[in-house]
Amino acid sequence: MADMTFQDLPPRAAEIPLTDVRMAGDVIDLIIGEADRDNGCVGLMICDEQHRGVQPVVLHDLGDETGPDGLVGLLELVLPLVAESRGSLLVARGRPRGTAADDVDRAWHQTAIDLCAGHGVRLLGFHVATGDGVFRLPDPLTAAS
Repeated sequence: MADMTFQDLPPRAAEIPLTDVRMAGDVIDLIIGEADRDNGCVGLMICDEQHRGVQPVVLHDLGDETGPDGLVGLLELVLPLVAESRGSLLVARGRPRGTAADDVDRAWHQTAIDLCAGHGVRLLGFHVATGDGVFRLPDPLTAAS
């Protein structure tokens, strides 16, 4: 699988909100490289008020079976700042292989949902990036569902 490059981004990509599901997946593919997937990581794209990506953050070498503790620590640092600026967040887990969510992915996903909700930050999506591709987990259910 070929990783996405900056040349693959559409013109004016920085102006496209990451509420666009395809663009969000492409951004995750871009910020989480092959080595990060092989070694396990968490990736974030911090977004502005208009949900445009402004700052990627990748925490490397977490291993394949690492639980959501590393994600909790990172989000507890980042979320107050994102909330203060009325921004939003795109979150991903990198792991070596697979095309379907496993129990660890689901635990990370739920942790991201809970922490973002607790800080009043919109979670734009949660993806898993592997050597086999990038896939999005379902959005959280709303009270109206």
